[in-house]
Amino acid sequence: MREPLSYGAHSKGALSQGASRNEAMSKFMEWFQDSSSKRSRRLEIVGKEHCGKTWFAKKLSEMSECVACHFCRPDEPQSSESATVIRSIGEQLMRRFPNLVLPRLTTVTLLEDTVAALDHFLRLPLETMPSTSRPVFIVIDSVEDDETNLLIEMLIDILPTWIRMVTTSRQESPTRKPDDTKEIVELDSMNDADFERFIRSKLPHCHVEEVREASEGSWFYVEQLSRAVEMGMIPSDLVPPIGVEKMMHLIARSLPGPFADIVRLAKTSRCRPTRQQLLAVSQMLISRDISILEKDIQLISSLIGSSPPDSELFDVPDIWFYLVGEENLRCHSAWAEHYKTKRRKNAQDICELAYHLSHSTTNPINAIKTLQSVGAGDLILRCHIIDLPTTALLKSAGAKMEENNYDVVYACSVGDVNYLDAILREIKPLPMEICFGLLTAAARGNIEMCRFLADHFPQLVSSSCCGEWNALRSAACYGQLEILHLLLEKGVDVDECGHSDRTALRAAAWSGQLAAVQLLLQTGAEVDRRDSEQRTALMAAAFMGHRDVVSVILQYGADVNTVDKSGATALHLNLSNGSKQDEHSETTRLLLENNADCKIEDSNGRVALHLASYHGDPCLPFIFEKNPVVDIMDNMGQTPLMLAASQGQLVSVQFLTEKAHADVDSIDNNGRTALQWAAINGQSKVVEYLCGIGSDEGHKDNDGAVALHYAVTHDNVDLVKPLANKHTVEAKDRYGQHPMMIAAANGNLKVLEYLMEVSDIINQPDHEGRSALSLAAMAAHTSIIESIAPRITDWVQRDHDGTPLIHTLILSNLIYVAEVYLTHGGSSSDSDAHGRTCVHVVASTNHVAAGKMLKRIGGVNFESVDRGGRTALMTAVWARHVAISVFLLDGCGVDPNRTDRQGATALSIAAQIGDRELVNLLLKFGAEPKIKDSMGRTAMDVAIISGNESIVSLLQTANGSSGSSGIGSSVPNSPMDASKQRIRQIRATSSLRSQRIDNSFK
Repeated sequence: MREPLSYGAHSKGALSQGASRNEAMSKFMEWFQDSSSKRSRRLEIVGKEHCGKTWFAKKLSEMSECVACHFCRPDEPQSSESATVIRSIGEQLMRRFPNLVLPRLTTVTLLEDTVAALDHFLRLPLETMPSTSRPVFIVIDSVEDDETNLLIEMLIDILPTWIRMVTTSRQESPTRKPDDTKEIVELDSMNDADFERFIRSKLPHCHVEEVREASEGSWFYVEQLSRAVEMGMIPSDLVPPIGVEKMMHLIARSLPGPFADIVRLAKTSRCRPTRQQLLAVSQMLISRDISILEKDIQLISSLIGSSPPDSELFDVPDIWFYLVGEENLRCHSAWAEHYKTKRRKNAQDICELAYHLSHSTTNPINAIKTLQSVGAGDLILRCHIIDLPTTALLKSAGAKMEENNYDVVYACSVGDVNYLDAILREIKPLPMEICFGLLTAAARGNIEMCRFLADHFPQLVSSSCCGEWNALRSAACYGQLEILHLLLEKGVDVDECGHSDRTALRAAAWSGQLAAVQLLLQTGAEVDRRDSEQRTALMAAAFMGHRDVVSVILQYGADVNTVDKSGATALHLNLSNGSKQDEHSETTRLLLENNADCKIEDSNGRVALHLASYHGDPCLPFIFEKNPVVDIMDNMGQTPLMLAASQGQLVSVQFLTEKAHADVDSIDNNGRTALQWAAINGQSKVVEYLCGIGSDEGHKDNDGAVALHYAVTHDNVDLVKPLANKHTVEAKDRYGQHPMMIAAANGNLKVLEYLMEVSDIINQPDHEGRSALSLAAMAAHTSIIESIAPRITDWVQRDHDGTPLIHTLILSNLIYVAEVYLTHGGSSSDSDAHGRTCVHVVASTNHVAAGKMLKRIGGVNFESVDRGGRTALMTAVWARHVAISVFLLDGCGVDPNRTDRQGATALSIAAQIGDRELVNLLLKFGAEPKIKDSMGRTAMDVAIISGNESIVSLLQTANGSSGSSGIGSSVPNSPMDASKQRIRQIRATSSLRSQRIDNSFK
């Protein structure tokens, strides 16, 4: 095995073998946070099919530093086309960066001249964007073909250095040539603890290693198999088939007959159809009653679909498309018929009809006539539609194909006036196209183009696109002074703005365009004009840390203490950026020197000192000089020290305690101290420091929790050590839980082992009777059970209702946990308040897999009786559970003739409830019909009293008698009647601190 990726050596193109999800995430963070110029700007996550790459990409896309993400779908070729990828990334960047102006280029331009289009679509607009205070990244999932890989390389070349790229792809060939343009981490679910937990949670009745090997590391395999088991399509005790394909074939055999045709129809539709659309088309292809067909589609969607349950889309993983194969001619014909019969057809419907006709067995002449009849001749095609056969058929039906693919916005973007003039002679563009063209030309500084557009379309010079952008603001954002002069000369109002009320001055201030800001102010721009968020140009410049711009705006009389909708001033916004660059600090000092009020509170009650402490701002001492109230509280009662501690800002914590003399044990509205907030957020260095200066580690908050209660939710022994002593380890919160219980519930084994060295409180329960053992078991942390087993003094672990832990585990379907529990000290003979053991629970739930587990571990008494003298077999019969009855009789050899305290046998019970299948089963395994209960009644007597004539006939045949004794008029009682309450399914969960934390600052 090759060595893993060495980040210390900054190696490029290296391959990390067998990284789990957690390891891969750690390596991603290490790569992303390392700003070294030696590091590659692209990180590629590779792995086998279905190993969790897309899951990983989605997790990354949820991070705040992710500014754009795109998912290529193998079943949707257009999703991998360069035009789609570029446009998707561009639109997301515009949403993320409000001052980014991107031209709306046509698909033809993006496809035919990708290099030039990228230059004008992304490179030039991003070049003049102010960089963010920290790096950001883009995620593109499923980069599988050479074309997309080439596009990624082009993107990396044109993107600014502060934007990085993460891609995912299938595992590369061992013969792959070294690539110095990217760093690679291989995702391997086979070595992933998360994968193991996923198997245990989804397939609790199976052996983990058996499933791991059979699945070949596929998360899809486990998810799909578990869904089939849960829906009863395949037996739970089935040996997992080897490989994804065999598993799919197994499930396919349980699906309705039309399954393959339905999936093929979904595949052929080109776009994901709704269930109603699929139902309408399926009727044309499948001879089946519509109500049955609707149920078939619902079942297929539920079993193999990937859409949420409440979604109307019929969406299945791509791999199912490959399983059912092609045979698409009939399917295309069915879809063509669907679009043909649709009442109101728009241009898209006509194109879809043409696509299906061109790929079906329809005679070309008939196809042309059909398209002509629905108005295809009125279409004007600017580029090829869907594919070449579709375009050819539409043209044959009379659709006009523009030989010249005019792109007005692109012409404006490149500044080619002659080309635009030629376009205008040929066509009359839409006002929106001209408006976007002017925006782009203004942003690029194409003065001749702007002059041309202003002369020919004067009414659009002041127009706003999308209700927000106008040419003046676009030019100001990119510092295009000539354009600003031109537009102002043309009479554009210097304070012209769209619906968001963001003026050109605000845009220039945000972007740090000093010369543009000066020009606009000299021209009379209103210095304190507010936008829809009540923010001024000064606030925008202060937030971005543009010191020179802030200075100029202040010289023009801007109000430094104006507040926005959230009560924040320019100083608040400046400090909330979190940047530690020199220009940022200079901006902070400039605001303070110009009388920025440090005492103003925002809507959260926070002053400048709060924000500076939270972000670890270098100007914290200077701010403290202006407002030396160190223990000031916000609306949550939190002091600057608490906020600094919560974010791990050690330097700020040291200043506040050593220089500003902050109260280290001050408490907030929740009764929490700075030490507790540091523990909550896992800030080990701050915890160590605060403990070292005397912070009270034994202080309890409003929940009765000490800092250690929160620290143990993190799997970090270094965090726990300064806080752990006999007093804190044994401290109980208001729920009666001590830190060991919380560590056990969170599965933090190393932390728990350290705490057990300090105290032997491991067996003490909380107020609800739950212990560390039961919490660990219900959270499926088997490693915790194995570790603490030698210290456990009470293995029964009954809850308040008297239900033993083993019962609860089985009822919760945690069979693999139950097996670990029993093999390490738990007893299968533990009984509840009604004398029922775990075999009774297995019988009442019809859980054959649990029964097999009990038989496998050995020493289990399958003949044990409850307080009513009833065996597990009787319990199973009362519940009409045939499967577990077969297992008990055939697999465990239980005696079918045992009697309860009323003298009733399992056969008597089956006769009373009238279950012919169970009666037959019991007779087959030797049940004696002539046994009489305590009132002298045989099973046939009970059947007669209960009115079950078919059972009477069956029993007469079995015992050779034609009559009954006729004794008595009542029947045996159900075991459930004897109990006041059934066994309740209880999943005991810890009162996790993280769920009770209201960290409103985030």
